[in-house]
Formats: sequence, C-alpha cells, structure tokens
Amino acid sequence: MDLKERYYSKIRNDKMRLTKSRKAMIEILENQHLTFKEIQKALASRGFYNVSTIYNNLEFLIEQKIVVELYINDTKYYDLAMGNPMHSADSHIHIMNKDTNEITEVNSPDIFEFLSNHEAFKDLELEYIRIIISAKSKK
Repeated sequence: MDLKERYYSKIRNDKMRLTKSRKAMIEILENQHLTFKEIQKALASRGFYNVSTIYNNLEFLIEQKIVVELYINDTKYYDLAMGNPMHSADSHIHIMNKDTNEITEVNSPDIFEFLSNHEAFKDLELEYIRIIISAKSKK
C-alpha cells in the first residue's frame, strides 16, 4: 500500500468522509512543505477554489493528525505527518536553508533516542519533539 493510500485508509477506517478535496490536499502535500497560499494555488489548479472548504479540510486533517503545522522563520507551513515513526504529527526535525528557502526533513531515530534518554528528561514523559534548524550554505 502506497503512502497516500495509507492516509486515505486512516480516514475511511475512522469512519470519516474521504472527499475529493481531502484526497487532493493529501496528494499536494506529499513530499512537500507548503504554506496555505501554496496549497490554495495548487488546489485551484485542480478545480478547488472555495477558501473556506480548504481551511475546513486543512483543520480536519490537522485534527486527525494527518497534517501538522510547522512554524519556520515566522511562516506557517503544512506537512503530512503519518508514515514514519520518527516523523509524526508530534515529532519532527526540519532544516530550513535560508539561502534557498528549502525545507529538509531529518529522519534520525538516533537523535530522538538521544534526546529521550537525556538526563534532563529523566522525570518527564515526553509528548513530542520538534526541532527546527535554520541554516545557511557554507561559503
């Protein structure tokens, strides 16, 4: 089963409606980090123009932990959240290259393991780990 089908199955299995616009939003967000305006433009090219429907579907996908909001350099991006135990709605590591505005995901269980076992968290139950790294190209 491909990744998109896993998202669709989650919605169906939770007895929710898998609408055409929800499917389109999942397809658009696959392997991309997009702002609301970028999502809106991509959906418009597929015939989905209603802004309130886009907002409602985005909120639905966030509530279902299918999509996560990321705040990077004062900009809100949206990203798919399922499919990787180290990349969930709760735990993310992203690098923002300030020279190119490219966002790269780092999937490293070692980092999460190190942080989870760090002395500072010995008496705490971690809910999530979100790390945003801002970087520039080396000159």
